[in-house]
Amino acid sequence: MFSRVWIDFLLFNNIIGILIAVELSFNQPRLRSDTCWNANATTFVNRNFFDIYLPCIFVNSNNSIYVLNKITREIHIWQNENNLEPTKIIESPSLSPYSIFVTTKGDIYADNEWTNGRVDKWIVENETWVSITNFTSTCYGLFIDIYENLYCSMWNNHRVDKKWSNDTTTIVAGTGDNGSESDMLQHPLGIFVEINLDLYVADSVNSRIQLFRLNQRNGTTVAGKGSAKLTIELFHPTGIVLDGDRHLFIVDFGNHRIIGSDENGFRCIFGCSGESGSTNDKLSDPTSMSFDSYGNIYVTDTFNDRIQKIVKNNICGKKFYLITFKGKNRVYLLLYSIEIREFVQTNYSSNLSVNSHRCHRLKDCRLLNYYCEIIEIHTKEEGLYTITSHSSKDLVGYIHENNFTLFDLNINAIESDDNSYDNYQFEITLYRQANSSFLLIVTTTQALEQGDFSITVYGPSKVSMRYQSKFSFFL
Repeated sequence: MFSRVWIDFLLFNNIIGILIAVELSFNQPRLRSDTCWNANATTFVNRNFFDIYLPCIFVNSNNSIYVLNKITREIHIWQNENNLEPTKIIESPSLSPYSIFVTTKGDIYADNEWTNGRVDKWIVENETWVSITNFTSTCYGLFIDIYENLYCSMWNNHRVDKKWSNDTTTIVAGTGDNGSESDMLQHPLGIFVEINLDLYVADSVNSRIQLFRLNQRNGTTVAGKGSAKLTIELFHPTGIVLDGDRHLFIVDFGNHRIIGSDENGFRCIFGCSGESGSTNDKLSDPTSMSFDSYGNIYVTDTFNDRIQKIVKNNICGKKFYLITFKGKNRVYLLLYSIEIREFVQTNYSSNLSVNSHRCHRLKDCRLLNYYCEIIEIHTKEEGLYTITSHSSKDLVGYIHENNFTLFDLNINAIESDDNSYDNYQFEITLYRQANSSFLLIVTTTQALEQGDFSITVYGPSKVSMRYQSKFSFFL
């Protein structure tokens, strides 16, 4: 099943509201308006590993990476991006697959080449392929909505078909004839369906992104040629993704770049020269992209036969920080300015459980009723470091040089934060000297809460992070 849907009914002043929580199989990170991405990408895999032509990538909500290799007819799966070799390789029954979609259960939908017009499903429970349905053309874009309806973007037929869960099929975008009118498409490729079932289409040859509201056959141009506010031009867009705030991210194939939007409009995210190339700051005919849960972008750099990872930075532009230096008898304050262009990312994962240390967040309370973890962080280079947490729990972070008490984590803390980052997470930015160490203490806002968490550190170089099982503290 693609998603699980819970529905609660709320009564406010005789008005019935419906609260819907949906578990998605893909990532839609919440991104701030000042978010940027590194100007140089890192290569996840390249032609040394694959043959050629990688048209599609899918990163699921657990950050497992699915890559479709059209030449070998295989789907390669990495459950950990740090592994050189894929965790699993699945041979596709298709002679020439173009698109895949992965569900929350791990089932894989894949098109079965244009001569067959068929969509197949890999059932993860018994590891077998089954035929699901037939379309009149290959699906250059596949999507499954929250009600398990299947969408197929047909390049050759200039339309998007929807296969309902009751096995009926309807046209939801395009007429079948190529054209540039509001109800027409010309060689559509990537598609994205919102929770409310609105449909976004990369209308490739028309160089635009079309939005088709639910049950509406006339589309609205939201980006590219013909849009009401033409803030950015597209050239044969091939992929589209929405973030957690419904902002558009577009694979601009013909301009060899990634386009994103926020409340201020569209902007170039990566490959902004618009020139094709094989260096780490360029792309050549990119076709699809997918977010991981941290907001990093994975893109199929098709002509270069590689998958590129574009790392997200939390802060960009010129930032000013008030840095405190403690002397023998006085405190010195320095207004520190830095132009932040590119940060390096380091990740750490763990969990809070009954085996964790016990601590307390409140002054003068002698009850150690919070689970906490002490992490030693060592910086190799001088500069600003940003530490963010990621968890389903509401986390709090405390920074200590060395001395702390488990009975009150606020004492001697040089920095602390609760909800500065997305989804009730902490974010702490601090200036550190080269070859210096400090302690990060992670806990929750609610007593005795357990759960997984991860820490991401952005800085001028990688840091080392290690769990501290033995430490000294004062009472």
